[in-house]
Amino acid sequence: MNIDGLENVRDIFSIFHDGSISACALDGDDLTLEVEIQYLAERVNPGFRKFKVRLFGVSNVRFSTWPSDMKSDSAVLTDVPDIFDADLEILEGNLSGEEIEVVCNQHSSSLPYCGGELRFHCLRFEVTDEGGKGYSIEELSELSQGYWDEWSSRSQA
Repeated sequence: MNIDGLENVRDIFSIFHDGSISACALDGDDLTLEVEIQYLAERVNPGFRKFKVRLFGVSNVRFSTWPSDMKSDSAVLTDVPDIFDADLEILEGNLSGEEIEVVCNQHSSSLPYCGGELRFHCLRFEVTDEGGKGYSIEELSELSQGYWDEWSSRSQA
């Protein structure tokens, strides 16, 4: 199930807030990201832990780092395997002109940065669960909203 539009690409990364990009595969100009987000995946199936996000026609992929040492300069990574060498924890998705910006944390002390902004251009994507079922942006939004509504109810109790 293909989903079009920059706003929807942005929204999927905000829906996957607190998820971790744990693996990637580049096939031509298509980029597949494995997003571990157990709290949402287990709402589909208690044994699931992740979703796959396949981005079509991706270009200009880069990651601007936030140095761990405040005295260091930011670096811009452009090699896709280097960018996704670390698990990137998704904080939110934004639009920056005609590009997607995904704000990320990174927790490995072996790398000289603690997070940064992942930027790329892409207009179309698909999301599937571990069983291969595709989801619309509306279904993913409802899945997420249901989780956060339950979380809010539990925290107020």
